[in-house]
Amino acid sequence: MATLILRETYRALEEKMKSIDKLKRESSLKIREAASHGDLKENYEYKAAKEEQSMIVYKKQLLQSHAPFRFIESKHIDTDDVGFGNKVMIQEEGRDKPEEYYLLGPIEFELDLYPTIVTYHSPFGQAMIGKKIDEYFTLDIEGKDTKFTVKAIEKIS
Repeated sequence: MATLILRETYRALEEKMKSIDKLKRESSLKIREAASHGDLKENYEYKAAKEEQSMIVYKKQLLQSHAPFRFIESKHIDTDDVGFGNKVMIQEEGRDKPEEYYLLGPIEFELDLYPTIVTYHSPFGQAMIGKKIDEYFTLDIEGKDTKFTVKAIEKIS
């Protein structure tokens, strides 16, 4: 199944991948430099550079693991009910003010492009999908049913 992604996010993903590739090249140079200092068993610089490169490779693999993508254009995002690409104001029962959530996918979450991202795969995201303004949904949070009401739906800009 394809991962939903905003077209704008894909551009940011491409830039992030270029950045990761550059970091990987730089870490390879650090590894080569550290290895030239001799005994690798007690070479802290070498170990640190290898660990850094492992983290870089992991991040790239994580981002690539979400492919293939299904691109969502802004013009195809609806605001009649909650769906992918919406900024949704949700009021939790017992709270004074609603909170803002962005219903997006795992790539937007990984890239941390928007505040308060809820992925469409998460239980919270699944519960709000399809709701209209003033409709409510409940979630079991720590063994207690909690009621949430949709207060506004907008396109993410």
